[in-house]
Amino acid sequence: MTENTVPVSITIRVSEREAKIEKEVRIMELEETIQGIMLEAGKQTLEIGIKEIDDRIAKEVPRGWQNVGTEGRWVVSSIGALRYRRRVYLDEKGERRKPIDELMGIERYGRMSEGVREMGSSLACMGTYRLAASQLSWMIKTPISHSAVQRMAWTIGNRIADGEEAEGERVFGHGAQLEAGRIEAPVLYGESDGVWVPLQREKRKSIEVRVAILSTGRKAVGKDRYRLENKRCITAIGMNSEMWQEQIVREAHLSYDLSQTKLLINGGDGNPWVRHSFDRMEIHQEFVLDRFHLHRAARRAFQDREEAQELVKQICQKGFEGVNKKLEKRIEQTEGRHKEKLKDFYNYVYNHRDGLLDLEHRGYPQPVFLGAIEGNVDKLVVHRMKGKGCSWRLRGLRAMLALCRHCDELKQHAYHYLPVQIPEKQIHRLPSLEVEYSQVLQRAMPIFYGPHQDKPWVRSLYRYVHAC
Repeated sequence: MTENTVPVSITIRVSEREAKIEKEVRIMELEETIQGIMLEAGKQTLEIGIKEIDDRIAKEVPRGWQNVGTEGRWVVSSIGALRYRRRVYLDEKGERRKPIDELMGIERYGRMSEGVREMGSSLACMGTYRLAASQLSWMIKTPISHSAVQRMAWTIGNRIADGEEAEGERVFGHGAQLEAGRIEAPVLYGESDGVWVPLQREKRKSIEVRVAILSTGRKAVGKDRYRLENKRCITAIGMNSEMWQEQIVREAHLSYDLSQTKLLINGGDGNPWVRHSFDRMEIHQEFVLDRFHLHRAARRAFQDREEAQELVKQICQKGFEGVNKKLEKRIEQTEGRHKEKLKDFYNYVYNHRDGLLDLEHRGYPQPVFLGAIEGNVDKLVVHRMKGKGCSWRLRGLRAMLALCRHCDELKQHAYHYLPVQIPEKQIHRLPSLEVEYSQVLQRAMPIFYGPHQDKPWVRSLYRYVHAC
């Protein structure tokens, strides 16, 4: 008959330091006990590694630094909580410095390692803070509260958002060069939309979140199922149209080689800021009114669903001129509330008549890969930030939007944080005392996006107004 226990021995060696773990393991509890032993071995390895690195740092600190002793502290890592001691120094300015903490990215009075904070933040993207705290506690075998997960999300998310805003200021405010993307995109597809999110303890009750996506096309992943290729997501709150356009330009340049892009197919519901989201891309655009919104408007105006579908088909093939007289005649023959609905549909189609025709009827051979913005709005914003009684502070909403955009990178600990500080200007210029037209005009001139947009005098006027 076999024995009830088996001996397990693990030797840990880090440089010249060595530790040994020996334990008798019951056969019936083999898996659980070995898991605990591996966690303990990981903690001891990390603790020994910290001591070794601290000793090496002590040999290379600046001569002006003074060693004032050691201090102990607790830190929660991805393999659990552990306690270690490290040296403390006084630098030339008399400030206390703890090099090992700075090297590991542990903040003053902080108790979480960088890896744990990224784990908690990525989990917070997919569920409530309480659910994320429960999952994180189970993963690292250490109790974590929901308020701790909230602090992680706010810290990491706002750090990402601050870095992106600083990068935009360096590029558009200080004229810094932006690294060009490597993805070839002869044709670029762009869509944008907005969704309102409830707020709490703020001056307003809700705020609109702007969402945009860029892609180079789509590929089939199943029967009647497609996925966008080389997709880039952009979200923002509290931005005017000019800042929103600058953010889209920055994100596009980071991903795509725009020097090879000849056409940008822009889709949306026709809202003014949606239509002009990609204006600063300096690429020839073709606006296509989102077919989902066009079909919905037609169904609201016509009681017969088949009639509405047939009318939309004619609109996409012939444009506004092909259904103009038919709609006017229908309005004259209708009375009451139904007549008002038809008028609303007529005005909607008329106001967006330049985006009604399919591209094949405009002389473009490129297929149209649009219509994905609604699903991306749901995945990026609605599923996490609306419903279930959720309401947000502005700072928390800003952080969560940044986390949702980079959730996959945080899971892999692969996100590269951008520097937050903006370098001083190398060239000092006197501020312009004149107000630029582009700062006064809140809406773009229709002539820039109508049928005459390619004429030389229109392009010259565009460059003059936008100072480009």
